[in-house]
Amino acid sequence: MGGMRNIFLAALVATAAVSLPADAGKPKQVRYVGIHPVPKSEGGGFCYIEAPHVHIFAANKLEYRDHRGHNHFVGDPVAYGYDGPKHAYRGHHPIHVHAVVGDEDNDVEFCYLDGPHYHYFEAPESPEFKVVGDAYFYVGEPGPVYVEARPAMIKVNAIYTPLVYTRPVIEVEPPEGWIGVRFGVAPVVVAPVAAVEVRGPAVRVVAPSVRIVVPPPPSIRVDVGIGVGFSGSGKVKYKGKKGKRRGW
Repeated sequence: MGGMRNIFLAALVATAAVSLPADAGKPKQVRYVGIHPVPKSEGGGFCYIEAPHVHIFAANKLEYRDHRGHNHFVGDPVAYGYDGPKHAYRGHHPIHVHAVVGDEDNDVEFCYLDGPHYHYFEAPESPEFKVVGDAYFYVGEPGPVYVEARPAMIKVNAIYTPLVYTRPVIEVEPPEGWIGVRFGVAPVVVAPVAAVEVRGPAVRVVAPSVRIVVPPPPSIRVDVGIGVGFSGSGKVKYKGKKGKRRGW
């Protein structure tokens, strides 16, 4: 009976071993396309591989967008040590991912970084973008997809708030139709103002009303520095170089 029991247990172990997938116990591979930062937990630094490739660490959903099953980085690469060609942007804007990675699969995603920031790619030549002071401003119509995703995706700005790195400083007036004015400036409630009605010796408060003040759009300056400066005018002291694009 003991021998039969041992044979039965050995058969169970062999069956379990055969049923396990070949990659059981191996780290999960995650697909990427385009350059992107490497998490500090994985050694930090920057990955400069442009073609589709894999890593064994995950991509967060705020700084990456899915493109044909691959994660494409849409954040500011300079914040993570990138030192290649860069281009200044101000506020939210679309990213034509297919043009960046060099394929024909049309894919337009959005960057939700609020302030001046960099990307390693240029914006496409389109009426939707205006270049003022060598910085890109989006003046197109973003559409309902952008509006619906905005409350969740603007949380990406919390990732960059504590990071210390050289940001573009912009000091030019935003062009007409800039998305930062249409979607980034909310009315400010200053104070309730009571309407007063005077009748003879008595004074009666009729009903409070609210005075709304909409602040004017800020002036911005493009330069190489840390932080954002605000003033009336200035010249752009930084201009990025064109980057290379490769197909895949």
